[in-house]
Amino acid sequence: MTHPNETVREKLKGLRKVFEAQLPGKILQIEGAWDGMFRDGWDPQKAEETAQLLHTLAGTAGTFGYTSVRGAARALEAMLRTAVKDGVAPSTGEHLAALKAACGETAVSLPLPAPAEAAPETSPDQPDSDEIFLVDADPLFCTSVADQLRCYGYRVSTFSSHAALNEALTSSVPRIIIMDLFFPKGTAAGDSITGIQQGRKTPVPVMFLSDGSDFSSRLEAVRSGGHAYFVKPVDVGRMVDRLDVLTARRPRAPFRILIIDDEPLLADYHATVLRQAGMTAAVVTEPQRAMDSLIDFRPELILMDVYMPGCSGMELANLIRQDETYIDIPIVYLSSETDVNRQLAAMGLGGDDFLTKPIQPDHLITSVSLRADRYRTLRSFMLYDGLTGLLNHTKTKEQLDIEVSRALRQKTDLSFAMIDIDHFKSVNDTHGHPVGDQVIKSLSRLLKQRLRTTDTIGRFGGEEFAVILTDTDKGTAQRILNELREDFAKIRHTSREGLFPVTFSCGVACPAPGETGAELIEKADKALYRAKMYGRNRVVCEEPGGASTG
Repeated sequence: MTHPNETVREKLKGLRKVFEAQLPGKILQIEGAWDGMFRDGWDPQKAEETAQLLHTLAGTAGTFGYTSVRGAARALEAMLRTAVKDGVAPSTGEHLAALKAACGETAVSLPLPAPAEAAPETSPDQPDSDEIFLVDADPLFCTSVADQLRCYGYRVSTFSSHAALNEALTSSVPRIIIMDLFFPKGTAAGDSITGIQQGRKTPVPVMFLSDGSDFSSRLEAVRSGGHAYFVKPVDVGRMVDRLDVLTARRPRAPFRILIIDDEPLLADYHATVLRQAGMTAAVVTEPQRAMDSLIDFRPELILMDVYMPGCSGMELANLIRQDETYIDIPIVYLSSETDVNRQLAAMGLGGDDFLTKPIQPDHLITSVSLRADRYRTLRSFMLYDGLTGLLNHTKTKEQLDIEVSRALRQKTDLSFAMIDIDHFKSVNDTHGHPVGDQVIKSLSRLLKQRLRTTDTIGRFGGEEFAVILTDTDKGTAQRILNELREDFAKIRHTSREGLFPVTFSCGVACPAPGETGAELIEKADKALYRAKMYGRNRVVCEEPGGASTG
């Protein structure tokens, strides 16, 4: 089977062949433009147009490995721009002859993304399941922690000895191992882990547990290759936070990159490189279509050329920045312009960075991904609640309006739920606000892990949450939320006073024809109120006419 990376490399080589076939025509076009500059006397406007053709050729030629063509085109472009600036016609066609001569030279090797090694079909080092191995000499502790982890969707197998763990590892490799740092009779987990990892190309991630938080114990855990350290009694919420990172249960969505370049071959080349790196790339070759793409594609970074006919990159960046919606989106220029003063001038008109063509694929990937990642992070601070990472109140209401409109238009099911943590004031009064925050995070984490990626979860304020379940009828929504309610009640939260459970109440409603998001919120809120009145720790659905079922 052909490896995906090889397919990408073949596509890039195919693009170069297209460029090679087009090169003679591009030279003829430049020759015609050159002659046109002098047809009716020296014409600075036509000289600018010719310089634009040369600029495009320089960028494309360099990208596809034609360094001599790139150098000759850049020299000719610079000469023309100087002539236009000084108002003096060029006196020789020497540079044009050099460009034509360069076209006969062989291209250097095509810059390609570094080939990724194909993963073997089977590997004893790689996890063959999403299972977690929990190892502790105390069976009651193992059962308690395992039951709580299962509430978050993890599969857990428990072992009471190193021997039992080693036997299980002969037939299965877990996603992660959680084990006590010290067993009875002085058995150290570090020695066991060293033996387990020996000979493995990819070590199994390990999290250690211990009764103490002393320096020597923590150092022992680090030296044994531990990725995390938890002191008993374990705060399972914090443990799940770390597990989510180590197991990458919810992979990040690909970065969305909009490429604006009037040269289709070059735009396609850069799009292919970014897609090979796992990003989603859209291409616009006509600047006047850029605003439509911003609305439809919602990019996280714009990669654009500086010199484009009809509208320069600097003008387009300025135009984009005039719309407050896109005031913060990163705009990175990718151009064969090497004059530092011009680069700075371009950045002064709405740009954030300047990359010079030709650019090595790995450099392009790194530059783009770093800026897109920073944009996504900063954007999250504006859209998401800082404590839970869920959508904030305003964004949740906006999303509900969108989903209600879509459901009514497409005649599909939609359910909306309001969730409120029971007796939350008592939790704060008894255990303190930091513990209350951990309870809120615990519920938000459970919702994120158990609901679909197509569902929307928001923190409405305080201990109140909102859930939008698309393509879900009221009965199904009630069943799903009831399962979540039961599992949340099983989780034991940690404070200085000891372990304690918390429950939540929930109200569910569905939109009626012509109903708005605000009206749906009011219906769900009434159902939630009834859930509280009926005794809390239950899910209640709003019925047509205002009645409720629990």
